Amino acid sequence: MSYHFEPPSPDVTTLNVSSPRIAEWLDQTTWADALEWDDLVAFGLYLNAFEAAPDTVIFPEGDLTRCMAILVDGTVEIIKSTESLEKKSLAQIRSPQTFGEMSLIDGQPRSAEVKSATKCQFVILDKAAFDEMTGTHPKLAIKVVLRLSSLLSQRLRQVSGRLIHLV
Repeated sequence: MSYHFEPPSPDVTTLNVSSPRIAEWLDQTTWADALEWDDLVAFGLYLNAFEAAPDTVIFPEGDLTRCMAILVDGTVEIIKSTESLEKKSLAQIRSPQTFGEMSLIDGQPRSAEVKSATKCQFVILDKAAFDEMTGTHPKLAIKVVLRLSSLLSQRLRQVSGRLIHLV
């Protein structure tokens, strides 16, 4: 199985990485909390690996690409444009973290830009690969959805905690 994600920048390089190697990377992330080793190897079949040079846009704000990324090495910055088109840094995400999952789930334009702050490696799960997973490995797909639901719930709780100080 091979799925294709077209990087938005020539500074994003496709890496030829085997599913077991991707599983080793994922084993160092919180995905290992939700998936057994065999699940990680199977999940790796649906992921493509990439490397980005520092200061490279990985996902532009407003992009419609339906995919998510798992950062396995490095740091990315989440940047949001204001109404006056000024760019503001919202957060830095260090490996091992997941980013961009909202677009995979809801198909809406990306709400912020993701740019590499350092040289980084990440894997991508795109919508076509996820759809294939739901047909071929439905139990794995359910585990992935549950992990994403947990991740989104944790992030919403964090944002709610921060917003209480503004009320």
